[in-house]
Amino acid sequence: MKTLNNLFKSYLLPVVIFAFAIPSWAQKDTAEVVKKKPFLSLKYYNIQNEIHYLVFQGMLKSKTNLEPLAKRNLTVFLNDETEASNKIGSFVTDFEGRANIQIPVAFADAWKQSNQHKFIAILDSVDEMGVLQTETEITKFKLLLDTLNEEDVRKIKISCLELTDTLWTPVADVEVRVGIKRLSSILPVGEEATATTDSSGTAIVDFTIDSIPGDAQGMIFIAAKIEDNDVYGNLSYEMKVPWGNASSYTNPYGKRSLWATGDKVPMWLLTLACGIIFSVWGTLIYLVLQLFKVRKLGLKA
Repeated sequence: MKTLNNLFKSYLLPVVIFAFAIPSWAQKDTAEVVKKKPFLSLKYYNIQNEIHYLVFQGMLKSKTNLEPLAKRNLTVFLNDETEASNKIGSFVTDFEGRANIQIPVAFADAWKQSNQHKFIAILDSVDEMGVLQTETEITKFKLLLDTLNEEDVRKIKISCLELTDTLWTPVADVEVRVGIKRLSSILPVGEEATATTDSSGTAIVDFTIDSIPGDAQGMIFIAAKIEDNDVYGNLSYEMKVPWGNASSYTNPYGKRSLWATGDKVPMWLLTLACGIIFSVWGTLIYLVLQLFKVRKLGLKA
């Protein structure tokens, strides 16, 4: 009996420790799951007041890194996700967790029925977080550009209009980036990179750049852009104007140059390379011939 009591006491402590450790492990695993937070964004883009599309971005943030929600099924709806007729389409995110969503022409009538629209994106179940959903709501908006010439000063006029009922009304206090379009950005043409519309929904920016290279006719593109606006989304508008310096570009393709293919190497470089090669190999061949002559002379002696 004493032996049984000793065995019971010896095993009692490990059992108690193990019993208390299991909840702590479970809490630790739960905490790790909770620390993973999804970041979903759905942005609306309007190009030239004609092209409308959406861009979805899904990321999963953990304690150590930011992981894209890649290769996930995505369903996008217009206004109401409970109606099958409102389904814009089904998409799959790429390796960066992004998806470009074109709005089909079939939704033209639904688009005209209201001045405000809501887009809903629903992502398939993600690990233990279930189905994820994000949405964005926009109001119909127009961004326009025009040019002015006052006292020999060239100016750019930006107009911002919002659709109210059936009328386009001016919108004040809208911040717009305006300048010359470049490959990946907009080059400012004034002291400030952005302009803000007044009560008439317009903003005027002086074109203070003296010289800017254009095409052969001196044409350049001026651009205006609204980025991540909470009400209107992302809008951009471009206009071609003859405010640049005429410049010509000669395509060097097919001509001899340092950056051309091997058969188009410059003649001076080809001559130099061939001269070095012939001089080195000629010297080696001459030395070998002299060795053979020395050997022959030795045999005769």
